[in-house]
Formats: sequence, C-alpha cells, structure tokens
Amino acid sequence: MDPEHVNGTAGTPWTESEISAVVDSYFRMLTSEREGIAYSKAQNRRQLMTFVRRSEASIERKLQNISAVLDMLGAQWINGYKPLAHYQDALVAAVERNIGKTPDVLYPASNDTRPLMLNDDALFVAPPSIAGFEKTLTPAVRRLVGKFDPAERDARNRQLGKAGEKFVMDFERDRLRRSGREDLANDVRWVSDLDGDGYGYDIRSFETDGQERLLEIKTTCGHERTACWLTRREVDVAAERSDSYRIRRVFHFRNRAQMFEIAPPLEHALCMTPNTYSAEPR
Repeated sequence: MDPEHVNGTAGTPWTESEISAVVDSYFRMLTSEREGIAYSKAQNRRQLMTFVRRSEASIERKLQNISAVLDMLGAQWINGYKPLAHYQDALVAAVERNIGKTPDVLYPASNDTRPLMLNDDALFVAPPSIAGFEKTLTPAVRRLVGKFDPAERDARNRQLGKAGEKFVMDFERDRLRRSGREDLANDVRWVSDLDGDGYGYDIRSFETDGQERLLEIKTTCGHERTACWLTRREVDVAAERSDSYRIRRVFHFRNRAQMFEIAPPLEHALCMTPNTYSAEPR
C-alpha cells in the first residue's frame, strides 16, 4: 500500500482538501524563501496539523512529495524538503493549480545568487542512470511536464544560462588553481560571453596536464535527468572536436547544485530527438 495512505489518522487516504491545504502552505513558504523572507518550517507544519489532523512526519513527507513534483518541472523547491517520489495524482493537480496562481515559481528569482561550494566533493557526479526513473513519471506528471516544458524554459532563460556558465567558470578556475596550475586557470575563457555564442561551446578550459576542454554548459533548476536543448551547431562541433568537447550539465541550480559531463559521441549517452525544424516555402 502507498505509504501516504497509512500514515494519516486512522490510516485514511488524504482528501483533496487536505492535499490543497498542504500544497498552499508549501507555496507560501516557497514564495518567502525566494524573496529572502524568514519563516519557520516547523511552525508551518504545526499549523497544518490543526487542519489536516495528520502526524508531523506524514505532513513532512507530503511536503517532500511536492518538492518531487516541482523537481520534475525543473523548478526550485524548498531547501530542507528533499524530493520524495510516490505521490497521488491529486497532489499533482493541486501543484498545477498553485502554479496557475503563481507562475513565477517556475523561474529562478531574479535576486537569487548561487553560493559556490567549490570544496564540496559531491559537487561533480557521474552521469545519471535511467534505472528506476520511469517509475516516477506517472501520466499526470508526464502531462504536467509536457505543459510546462522545463527544457524550453531553461533554453529561453538567458539569466539562468549565464548564471550557470559563471558557476562553471568559477569552478574551473578554482579547480586548476587548487591543482597548482595558476597559468591554466588564468587562460580559462568565457567564450560565449566575451566572443559570442556562435562557437558551439561556452567555456574553454583545461585539464591539469594542459589538454584543452571545450565546455557547453546546460543549466537547470530541475533534476539530473531534465531534458535540455542542443543546437545543430553544438552537435556539429561535438562531432568535429570529439577529443576535447564536453557537455557540462548543471542541475538543481537553485538548491544544492551539482554537475556531470557528457562526452561525444553524444548519441551514445543521450536520447536525441529532433523536435524543431527550419522551414521555408517551396
């Protein structure tokens, strides 16, 4: 039986009104967090307990379920409520209603800056496995992701893209300096910012042995398997410069940012589906 069905009072399923109350509370807390306003998670949970009549642990799991839905949508979630899958369709519907009221939650706050955690060994991770991922994609979540398309939002969000590129620039320079290669750190170049974005990559960096690395940065506030867009130029340069080209995927950018690399041939590591065409009259 679904855990969320057995932790409430008398083991009863969560009602739509209870779910709506928890989701509404979550979005109020998220708005406060995005605006830098202090609030108490514990106090909010205690207030919810007076209405939904559930245990504090059960309410906390439901709040984590909401984080999981937002994570699938490529949106910021509340730090402290780590995404937890296995949620009801009614929860997805309640999240959608709140997004309709506050669509800004799908976009990073303009005044939000990412603190760099350059000494965190967990910052750079291996590419994700698909194992178990499909189980989290219920029909309701698939429909919601299709409606709010995180890949399209990320591609159009220039501010997010620039912030992710700066994040990687700082990381690369710091990594090389900590390895004793101050000379290489000084030569790391933010190509897309200084020279334009037509080169098919954003940053020219190096390995500690001096080998060049051409990094195309793809940033999302969502999870590690959030889809991203690639341009024809990026795909072509990846094939032409396969020895040095890497896609650097940065994810959970407004929570606890991590990243991994994809090396060519890209089609061996990515499911690449053409969904945009250049068209002109015959």
